[in-house]
Amino acid sequence: MLAFMQSLTPEVQMEPGILGGTPVFANTLVPIKRMFDYLLAGKTVDDFLRDYPSVPRDLAFSASENEAILFYEEISKAMDSAAMTA
Repeated sequence: MLAFMQSLTPEVQMEPGILGGTPVFANTLVPIKRMFDYLLAGKTVDDFLRDYPSVPRDLAFSASENEAILFYEEISKAMDSAAMTA
């Protein structure tokens, strides 16, 4: 049996029944990583919100400033980098 990590921030929901435990914005099916993909591509939070209207504006901005989520961004970049070199 796999153990799933509980989110430490209210902006994030991580449950086995929701996208296999992928960290998503709370009460949505939108992965947190999606917003960071936008930001890393030079887009803005507003661009992201236009494309993902189910994510509340205050939640997106709160998540983009949360240290735990910024740590997740660093992990995401490292994972993407590792996948590209494999």
